[in-house]
Amino acid sequence: MRRLLGTIRFGEVKSRMPNKKRSVFREGMVNAHYEAVSSTIFMNLIAGPYLTGYLLFLGADASQLGLILSIPLLANAIVVILSAYLMEYYPNRYRTTLISILFHRIFLLGTGLIPFVWPKADWVPVFIVLFVIGCMSGSLSATPSVTLLADLVPRKFRANYFGIRFTLGGIAASVTLLTIGWGLDRLPMSTGFALLYCCGLAVSLLNMVHYGRYPNLLYSSAGNSLSWKFMFEPLRDRSFFKAVLFVSFWLMAQGATISLFSYVMLELMKTNYAWMGISNTLLTVVSIGATFIWGRLNMKWSTRKLLLWVFPLNAIAVLFWGLQAFLPDTLMLIIVYTMLGISLSGFNLLTFQYVISDTPKEGRSMYYAVWVSITSLFGFFGPLVGGKLLNSLKSWPFWFQEYGLFVCIGALMLAASLSISFIVFSAKQR
Repeated sequence: MRRLLGTIRFGEVKSRMPNKKRSVFREGMVNAHYEAVSSTIFMNLIAGPYLTGYLLFLGADASQLGLILSIPLLANAIVVILSAYLMEYYPNRYRTTLISILFHRIFLLGTGLIPFVWPKADWVPVFIVLFVIGCMSGSLSATPSVTLLADLVPRKFRANYFGIRFTLGGIAASVTLLTIGWGLDRLPMSTGFALLYCCGLAVSLLNMVHYGRYPNLLYSSAGNSLSWKFMFEPLRDRSFFKAVLFVSFWLMAQGATISLFSYVMLELMKTNYAWMGISNTLLTVVSIGATFIWGRLNMKWSTRKLLLWVFPLNAIAVLFWGLQAFLPDTLMLIIVYTMLGISLSGFNLLTFQYVISDTPKEGRSMYYAVWVSITSLFGFFGPLVGGKLLNSLKSWPFWFQEYGLFVCIGALMLAASLSISFIVFSAKQR
């Protein structure tokens, strides 16, 4: 890992910082890679694609599943902008991140105790309560942790650095997903999920150690008093506002399709956990290479230009879910998750890069918070609407439940990516 980090040159850091401070920054950047690996493993264990299987084990239906999958986005919409607002009062980003992440891990791990503590009729409602509190705690750390990381990595090297960071997380995720899928197919449900949560506890302890090793960098305040004017300043940036609105609707469409692929695989297509693990591992493996390539491309071309490539690829990946009408399910899954790996890795990296690099440093915390809050609010309705639609389609032809709905949404996404996105992200809009 240190070797990968060594591929980044630190000339800019060396020229402006004394040796001791350079060491703090370098160690912080190395630690950020370790933190990314442990965080990725934890989230794939407790809140990854196998969360769908655990919720079905608890007795959730499609509507409840859509609601639960929407909770992280709703928590972001409510809490993230508040965390940026409060950073002006309490600028110790290190302590805020550490405490909020600790509560996030505790409440998410607490959902694993539900079958042992509560009567079966209360399993899903109790899960929702614990999951809401955990997600809100995690969202409280979003703005301080991201701005801390942005200040830790020199602007010149961010694209390459985050490409490596996401690659390392992808490797960890692929190993985790493949191992879990293999294990869940060979163990009784109760035993398999209990073991999964035990592993999550061990990883969370290691993850907290990594969070504790971040440097406590001084926060550069926006220099504004806490006011509504300060909060809504990013929305006066016309280019930024159009971008956040387009991405918001895009995330809503993703939530109504991609987030429910696992549910359709388990409930309608009767895919086993092993193939579910293989599909998500394939997505992760492809994302590893694709993220690195997107990062390198971003050093050559602008974030806006690359986003215009990403949106059509993402829409085509959703459309390809309909290939099961002509191809075996396994071949369809390979094609879809390969395309998702390419497009989602680019989407996640480039939208993140857009927010932290194409926005002014003064007030970046509020830009980031407004972005996350609005996109999360729209994204919240995606799985919720998708789950409601799937529940309402039970009297429709079975093929429409399996893939017809997703193909229709994918077609709308493709049309928007070839028209509206060019208006929003053209170079003239900078």
